[in-house]
Amino acid sequence: MSDFKSMIPMFWPGGPLEAARQNKSAGSSENAGEVSGRWNRPEALRLLDGTPINALVIPWAAGLPEDAEQQKTSLPLAEAAKKRGLTVLGWVEKAADPRPAAAAAKSAGLSGIIATAFPGQADVPVLACSGRDGVPWDAPGSVLVLTENVWPGVSMAAGGQDSSSGPTAAPWLDSNGWFVQMACARISAPVWLSFDPPGKGEIVPPQSYSSAICDSEIAGGRWIISLDARLRADLLAGLDTAQKTWKEICAAAAFFEKRSEWKTFASRGEMGVLSDFSRDNFDFGGEILNLMARRDLLFRVLWKSQVTARSFEGLKAMVYADKEKPAPALREKLIDFVQQGGLLLAGYGWGPEGRPLEPEFMTQYELRSLGKGRLAVAREEIPDPYQVAVDAQLLLSHRHDLMKIFNGSSSGCNRFLISPDGNRCVLQTLSYASSFNGRREGALRTVWVRDACRSAKVWTIGAEPEILAAEPSDHFEGMEFHLPARALQPFVALEYEMESRRQV
Repeated sequence: MSDFKSMIPMFWPGGPLEAARQNKSAGSSENAGEVSGRWNRPEALRLLDGTPINALVIPWAAGLPEDAEQQKTSLPLAEAAKKRGLTVLGWVEKAADPRPAAAAAKSAGLSGIIATAFPGQADVPVLACSGRDGVPWDAPGSVLVLTENVWPGVSMAAGGQDSSSGPTAAPWLDSNGWFVQMACARISAPVWLSFDPPGKGEIVPPQSYSSAICDSEIAGGRWIISLDARLRADLLAGLDTAQKTWKEICAAAAFFEKRSEWKTFASRGEMGVLSDFSRDNFDFGGEILNLMARRDLLFRVLWKSQVTARSFEGLKAMVYADKEKPAPALREKLIDFVQQGGLLLAGYGWGPEGRPLEPEFMTQYELRSLGKGRLAVAREEIPDPYQVAVDAQLLLSHRHDLMKIFNGSSSGCNRFLISPDGNRCVLQTLSYASSFNGRREGALRTVWVRDACRSAKVWTIGAEPEILAAEPSDHFEGMEFHLPARALQPFVALEYEMESRRQV
């Protein structure tokens, strides 16, 4: 089997099964059978010439009468793809029996199948596939494929006129980044995300596709590229607008593959979120991560099962997100974290440690001093994860910030990474608003970092990096970078080498 870490997968929309799926989609205006039939022909593979896409995920089994016809008519396509050096994987829907699908995949020479729980031994490699509920984190396999994801971007209100908003009154963002970060913190295998573009005949702008790729890649995962029905038809027709969108998709995919080293970097968040992320804890802890990401609060995901003596290094604050009390050994580690100067937010059943402090600005927590740090223990059960995300940021304060973006979008995400050797940092920022409305932001951005550094590379998709000199900040200890006009694109990355490791 090929190295999945270097694979750029695409859902290849050909054959009777895909036609059946499209025909069920409300508002489909294209002849799904004709379009899917043309995508199922070997000559359609010419679209991949000069692109970085090297793995095809083809419809294979769905528990429908069309299964046999799909597998039969896909044989020439699969054979032609293998001659091009492409990996071909068969997608098996949850409703289908994966055992005959695996046997058919072996006969057809496929590299494997993507399926949910497989009973017994398979005839071909099986890539585990799961929705967000009950992910088989310990399942063997080279890749974990996650479904039940969202199309990244600013959510639209009813009628499609205005963006909807969340509790902050800022535009509400749909993003898979928090879930990908949670998954990548748990397993070492590549994480692939399966989700489709908006349906109902909507025209998806090129930047929206690029943002869908960025949303997964920034978090450490990879999107199985999927095209909307209109784009599929227009590409086969050779329309210029479709070609432009296709080129932007491929440019974004190639950009991150060429900088795959960034996926070996660690999250450089000052806030840790600790949980076992199971059952009710998944909903509560996961939503805390989701809302922290929307507030641009840099965080690190910590799984109870993987906590070690070094897990808390570099953290300034911690949220213990589970309702259940921690085991004695874990509790001892958390208490030591506080005594060394950390801040811990915990549920109301935590216990009596520490000396009570006068309330600072919030009464829903009992603040206690313990060693050099503080405990913030909820006075009663807090049902709202949004409140936890807000309170954690308020209690930590901005004096521990590692970076700031001035004139940045309020509708975006940031991720700050550090190399394994601790010498290089990468800040990736994505503005969903600009990709949503098809326009670039108008204000030039300035990035402040606490680290001592002399220069940085500014990366944008489809261009060579530009070297920027660092300037001492007039307002904060650290350095500033004034981003150029080209950095008005939705995605920008700033990469620099630290002169020295400041204690922050």
